[in-house]
Amino acid sequence: MPDEPRAALRAQFRGPLPAAVEALPADAALDLADAMRTARRRQGEHLVSATEDSLAQLPRVLRPLVRKAIGL
Repeated sequence: MPDEPRAALRAQFRGPLPAAVEALPADAALDLADAMRTARRRQGEHLVSATEDSLAQLPRVLRPLVRKAIGL
């Protein structure tokens, strides 16, 4: 299981890891993978919030049309 943290990081990076990240000890690599997962989740939450705030600026009658146009 020594490569498990690095596998999690490769999934987060969506590609090969930089040499400095490959050199991290397993516990640090696991911490980094957890931090990246948390950051991506927060980023998604912020994007949803920003989208909803933007849609709230539109006239109510246009919101369903815009939602459909942007795939929501």
